[in-house]
Amino acid sequence: MVLEKRGRGRPRAFDVDAALDGAVEVFWKNGYEGADLTALTEAMGINRPSLYAAYGDKRALFFKAVERYYQSFAMLPLPVVEDGKCPDLSFFREAILNLFYDHKRPRGCLIACALADQANAHEDARLVLKELITREERRIEIWVGNFFPNEADMMKARCFANLLIATLHSVAIKASAGVSRQDIDSELTATMSVLTGIANT
Repeated sequence: MVLEKRGRGRPRAFDVDAALDGAVEVFWKNGYEGADLTALTEAMGINRPSLYAAYGDKRALFFKAVERYYQSFAMLPLPVVEDGKCPDLSFFREAILNLFYDHKRPRGCLIACALADQANAHEDARLVLKELITREERRIEIWVGNFFPNEADMMKARCFANLLIATLHSVAIKASAGVSRQDIDSELTATMSVLTGIANT
C-alpha cells in the first residue's frame, strides 16, 4: 500500500490512484447524478473526510475520475509508424471493441455518455469535454501526419482524426443502447477500410 506524504499532518493511509479507480467504476456505471457519496466511498475504500481531503468535493472527484478514465481506458493506442507507412488499422477496431464489450464493466463511455450529459447543462463539464476531445483529436492528427509529408495534406490527417473520434463516440452510445458486439464489429471493419483509404491517398 502506498503512503502519500503531505506537507503537514498524517500521511494518507491509502493508494490515491487505486481509490480513484474505484470512483471511475461508480461514475462509469451510474453516471454523475446516480453516483452517490455512499457508493463512491465504498468503492474507493475510504470515508467521506478522506474523499474531501484527497480529491475535493464530488464535482472535483468526478473530473479527476474522467481524466483517470481517459488515461487508463479511452486513450486509443497509437503504434510506432515505420517508414511513413500506414499500419494495419485493425488495432483501432480491437481497442474500441475491448473498451465497450470485452469486459464485465458497464457498456458505454464515461466521457461520451456521463461527461457529455453533464456538459449539456454545466459550463465546467462542457469545458472539460471540449478539452479532452481536442487533446485526443490533436494526438491522433499528429500521429496520422506521419503518413503525409506534404503540409498541404494535413487536412487529411484532421479528417482522419475527426472520423475516428466520431466513431468512438458513436460506438459508445450504441453500446449503451445495447447494440450487439457483432453489429459493431461489422461497422468498425467498414470504418477502418475508409480510414485506411484516407491514410493511403
